[in-house]
Amino acid sequence: MSVDPSTAQHRKEYETVRGELLQAAARVDVPGGFTGDGKEKPSGNYCSIFLDGFVPAKSAAHSREDVAAALRADGWKQIHSGGTDESLLARGTWAVFVTRTNAPLLGADGKVLHELTIKADCKGNS
Repeated sequence: MSVDPSTAQHRKEYETVRGELLQAAARVDVPGGFTGDGKEKPSGNYCSIFLDGFVPAKSAAHSREDVAAALRADGWKQIHSGGTDESLLARGTWAVFVTRTNAPLLGADGKVLHELTIKADCKGNS
Protein backbone atom coordinates (compact mmCIF):
# COMPACT_ATOMS: atom_id res chain seq x y z
CA MET A 1 0.00 0.00 0.00
CA SER A 2 1.50 3.33 -1.02
CA VAL A 3 1.15 6.59 0.86
CA ASP A 4 0.00 9.71 -0.99
CA PRO A 5 3.04 12.05 -1.08
CA SER A 6 0.93 15.05 -0.03
CA THR A 7 -0.39 13.10 2.99
CA ALA A 8 3.13 12.09 3.94
CA GLN A 9 4.28 15.72 3.64
CA HIS A 10 1.37 16.96 5.77
CA ARG A 11 2.18 14.34 8.42
CA LYS A 12 5.85 15.39 8.46
CA GLU A 13 4.91 19.09 8.81
CA TYR A 14 2.34 18.19 11.48
CA GLU A 15 4.92 16.26 13.55
CA THR A 16 7.44 19.11 13.26
CA VAL A 17 4.94 21.79 14.27
CA ARG A 18 3.52 19.63 17.06
CA GLY A 19 7.00 19.06 18.49
CA GLU A 20 7.80 22.78 18.42
CA LEU A 21 4.49 23.67 20.10
CA LEU A 22 5.06 21.14 22.87
CA GLN A 23 8.62 22.44 23.41
CA ALA A 24 7.33 26.02 23.56
CA ALA A 25 4.57 25.00 25.98
CA ALA A 26 7.13 23.29 28.21
CA ARG A 27 8.58 26.75 28.98
CA VAL A 28 5.36 27.68 30.79
CA ASP A 29 4.39 26.45 34.27
CA VAL A 30 1.29 24.35 33.55
CA PRO A 31 0.33 22.05 36.43
CA GLY A 32 -0.14 18.58 34.93
CA GLY A 33 0.85 19.72 31.42
CA PHE A 34 -1.38 20.58 28.51
CA THR A 35 -4.57 18.65 27.78
CA GLY A 36 -3.63 15.35 26.19
CA ASP A 37 -0.01 15.72 27.31
CA GLY A 38 1.00 15.87 23.65
CA LYS A 39 -1.07 12.85 22.69
CA GLU A 40 -3.73 14.81 20.85
CA LYS A 41 -4.96 13.05 17.74
CA PRO A 42 -4.16 14.64 14.38
CA SER A 43 -7.00 15.69 12.16
CA GLY A 44 -7.48 13.55 9.06
CA ASN A 45 -5.47 15.96 6.95
CA TYR A 46 -2.74 16.60 9.57
CA CYS A 47 -3.52 20.28 9.38
CA SER A 48 -4.71 21.21 12.88
CA ILE A 49 -3.25 21.01 16.40
CA PHE A 50 -4.92 22.17 19.61
CA LEU A 51 -3.22 22.35 23.02
CA ASP A 52 -4.95 23.70 26.10
CA GLY A 53 -3.79 24.12 29.69
CA PHE A 54 -4.09 26.27 32.78
CA VAL A 55 -1.27 28.48 34.08
CA PRO A 56 -0.96 29.88 37.61
CA ALA A 57 -2.05 33.51 37.82
CA LYS A 58 1.48 34.48 38.96
CA SER A 59 2.90 33.40 35.58
CA ALA A 60 -0.18 34.16 33.46
CA ALA A 61 0.97 37.71 32.70
CA HIS A 62 3.91 36.43 30.65
CA SER A 63 2.86 32.89 29.70
CA ARG A 64 1.68 33.86 26.23
CA GLU A 65 4.85 35.89 25.65
CA ASP A 66 7.05 32.97 26.78
CA VAL A 67 5.41 30.59 24.31
CA ALA A 68 5.60 33.17 21.48
CA ALA A 69 9.29 33.85 22.23
CA ALA A 70 10.07 30.13 22.09
CA LEU A 71 8.29 29.84 18.74
CA ARG A 72 10.14 32.88 17.35
CA ALA A 73 13.40 31.17 18.34
CA ASP A 74 12.29 28.24 16.13
CA GLY A 75 11.85 30.57 13.15
CA TRP A 76 8.18 31.54 13.49
CA LYS A 77 7.41 35.13 12.48
CA GLN A 78 5.22 37.19 14.81
CA ILE A 79 2.33 38.61 12.76
CA HIS A 80 0.22 40.10 15.54
CA SER A 81 0.43 40.61 19.28
CA GLY A 82 -2.65 41.68 21.21
CA GLY A 83 -1.09 42.80 24.46
CA THR A 84 -0.80 39.93 26.92
CA ASP A 85 -3.82 38.07 25.58
CA GLU A 86 -3.11 36.91 22.00
CA SER A 87 -0.30 36.29 19.54
CA LEU A 88 -0.42 35.16 15.92
CA LEU A 89 2.70 33.63 14.40
CA ALA A 90 3.28 32.11 10.97
CA ARG A 91 5.83 30.00 9.14
CA GLY A 92 5.46 28.36 5.76
CA THR A 93 1.89 27.15 5.33
CA TRP A 94 1.15 27.15 9.09
CA ALA A 95 -0.29 29.76 11.46
CA VAL A 96 -0.28 29.53 15.28
CA PHE A 97 -2.54 31.41 17.68
CA VAL A 98 -1.41 31.62 21.30
CA THR A 99 -4.20 32.93 23.51
CA ARG A 100 -4.38 33.57 27.24
CA THR A 101 -7.92 33.75 28.61
CA ASN A 102 -8.25 36.23 31.41
CA ALA A 103 -11.19 34.59 33.20
CA PRO A 104 -9.68 33.03 36.32
CA LEU A 105 -10.37 29.50 37.49
CA LEU A 106 -9.74 28.23 41.00
CA GLY A 107 -7.51 25.14 40.95
CA ALA A 108 -7.89 22.11 43.22
CA ASP A 109 -5.09 23.46 45.42
CA GLY A 110 -6.87 26.80 45.80
CA LYS A 111 -4.56 28.69 43.43
CA VAL A 112 -6.00 30.99 40.77
CA LEU A 113 -5.37 29.75 37.20
CA HIS A 114 -5.78 31.28 33.73
CA GLU A 115 -6.32 29.28 30.52
CA LEU A 116 -3.62 29.20 27.83
CA THR A 117 -4.54 27.87 24.38
CA ILE A 118 -2.17 27.08 21.51
CA LYS A 119 -3.92 26.37 18.20
CA ALA A 120 -2.12 25.71 14.93
CA ASP A 121 -3.67 25.36 11.49
CA CYS A 122 -2.50 25.15 7.93
CA LYS A 123 -3.27 28.50 6.32
CA GLY A 124 -6.68 28.38 4.71
CA ASN A 125 -7.80 25.46 6.88
CA SER A 126 -11.27 26.11 8.29
